[in-house]
Amino acid sequence: MIANRKIFPFFLNKNKNLLLIVILLFLLLYICYQNNFPIDNIVYAEETIIPILTYHNFTTEKGSSYKINISDFKKQMGYLAAHNYSVISLSELLEGLKNGQLPPKPVVITIDDGFKSTFTLAYPVLKKYNFPATLFLYTNFIEKNGYSLTWKEIRKMTKNNIEIGSHTLSHCNLLKYKKNENYETYLTRIRKEIFLSKEILESKIQGKVKFFAYPYGAYSSTIKDLAIQAGYEGILNANSMNNTLTADPFSLNRQIIFSQSSLNSFVQILNQRPLSASQIFPYDGIIESNQFVKIGAILEGDNYNAKTLSMKLGGAKVKFNFNPENKEISFIPSKPLIKKSYIVNITASDKNANYRRKKSWLITIK
Repeated sequence: MIANRKIFPFFLNKNKNLLLIVILLFLLLYICYQNNFPIDNIVYAEETIIPILTYHNFTTEKGSSYKINISDFKKQMGYLAAHNYSVISLSELLEGLKNGQLPPKPVVITIDDGFKSTFTLAYPVLKKYNFPATLFLYTNFIEKNGYSLTWKEIRKMTKNNIEIGSHTLSHCNLLKYKKNENYETYLTRIRKEIFLSKEILESKIQGKVKFFAYPYGAYSSTIKDLAIQAGYEGILNANSMNNTLTADPFSLNRQIIFSQSSLNSFVQILNQRPLSASQIFPYDGIIESNQFVKIGAILEGDNYNAKTLSMKLGGAKVKFNFNPENKEISFIPSKPLIKKSYIVNITASDKNANYRRKKSWLITIK
């Protein structure tokens, strides 16, 4: 008995810190459970890649450009399901960006324009996997002909995991002026495209329209400000990059899936990481047509392989210069560029993993 009295206090003193740790861990687990905050699913900003996939039209025949064969779409959706991707709605993404928490491997699906094949071909596949999606519709196209959706079909889909967003009234390039149009009449017209399309959609579906996608991915700060004034909570471009938890809800990037996209290239899109840049130029994305302006970026970080750097303007490779000291990658056009919008893409292989990193932005030649 004397031996036991000596051992027991010694045992308690030696292990009291361990006991306190166990109690604290138990309390932490209890708090997480009570707040529906599963610690296994915590995903931090630097670890999270959020692809927003964009489709347009579907076919049972050979695909072409924006029209994808439905069998390819089935394979892509099957891949997401088989590899445990969390397909979430844009509303869920918006909430996740606000609170900094998303499920593992999040992906968003969007479908543009309002083709009939969205309902007849793509929608059954989405229903099979219980995947949500957002349809970006331009209202002038709805019920226009046999190739377009009807309001009845749209309303039916909204009852099954489908959100509706605006793609303007007429799918016009919001940067372009019409003939003999001055700034005031231009501004009035594009304001109508942005505001009235939202009103029509909300009236037809009897629900809120929270998202806006730029037709052709063309935008400016003025267009963006108008969309925010109209009451949209999220705005999407076509800058062909994936997002992170630090993304601006009013500057969400989308990845267009073309008919030529193999399953391997689809997987590469899912795995694509951002290529960080401290500066892009021209900073406002506007270039006067008679200027020979340097186009490029100052890269940051060391998670990319500089030897694999590539630069494209509107899909065409350009000859660029790279300064390893200040990490500037840039090129100057040898002749004036055609007046239109271009996506600038800078890519490189990741330094330590088997995926690509990418930085993209829009420039417009006025």
